[in-house]
Amino acid sequence: MTRIRFVPLFVTLAFALACTGAGDTLDLVKDADTKFKAGDLPGGAAELDKAKKDHPDSMYVAEDLAYSKMMAGDYAGADKALDDASKTETAKKDANAMSEIQLRRALVALRTGDLDHVRDYGEQSKLPAGLVLAAEVYLADADSDGALKLLKQAESDPGVAGQTAKTYADMMESTNQWDPGLAEATALWALGQRDVAVASADELVRALPDDREDKDALLLLWAGRAVTSGKSGIASGLLDAMSAPPPDQAWRVQATKAMIAIADGKDADGIAIFTALASAGAPADGLSDALATAAALTKNKDTARQLAGELTESAAAARGLWEAGAVEKAKNAAPDGSLKKYLESAP
Repeated sequence: MTRIRFVPLFVTLAFALACTGAGDTLDLVKDADTKFKAGDLPGGAAELDKAKKDHPDSMYVAEDLAYSKMMAGDYAGADKALDDASKTETAKKDANAMSEIQLRRALVALRTGDLDHVRDYGEQSKLPAGLVLAAEVYLADADSDGALKLLKQAESDPGVAGQTAKTYADMMESTNQWDPGLAEATALWALGQRDVAVASADELVRALPDDREDKDALLLLWAGRAVTSGKSGIASGLLDAMSAPPPDQAWRVQATKAMIAIADGKDADGIAIFTALASAGAPADGLSDALATAAALTKNKDTARQLAGELTESAAAARGLWEAGAVEKAKNAAPDGSLKKYLESAP
């Protein structure tokens, strides 16, 4: 299942376009954007404070301010800034800009778990990504008609949102009795309702007929999701229900078992499995992601650091180590770019 991933870059327009001239233009946030792109978050925020004071009615300043608030974890402040942006004359005159603002508000609401606003802002945006977000909320609420209506509108989009919409719609319209339920579980997972999603999928995937070609792949998928959600017992049960690893995925089964061991506090067992996988030539990128996930699962910082010693440089590795509290290792694991600059500038 292709998923839309949240990327907190509320200044996408500011980074992608160039405007000149008087009035409310991107020039007003040029200095702030330069500092943000260089990883200087405090400097960018200071530039925005000045721009906000000088240009209180600027949509572009309000949008950048939302980005700054989001990066600081101030979701209420980010939404307030986007609300301010929606009330500017620039936004009122530009339907596309208003749609982008509504989509961003939906993404902020997703971060806070405010699903009613995810649905409302997503639908109001009329953008494919927003419609998919809204449809996922309808699915989570068991409103299949409301979800399908929006998915049909979004599936013509040639990008990721359209692909996701079509996948959901196909599952909902399937004559197979299990697929609509799996669509609902997938939506719950996407919306961050992970405990409910895993519990629902556990029953559904186990009940799939043994002759269904993708049963083992689904068991493996949801086992991985279960262990990252703190449900190692469910993860183990899903792996036990597999008849055989999907083609070329035997290493993933073992990696998931290693993550389960780490999550259960059996660090030595988990590390031993990872060591064996590395020796056996498991795919480097996939193994690195699994190690990063395990580093985030362990409650032992020494174990996190030991796992970090096996990591290749990747964004996933950096995120896993950061969540595990291994701050310096996270900075070292991050590849050059905006994530590395962000981690290095964070307190």
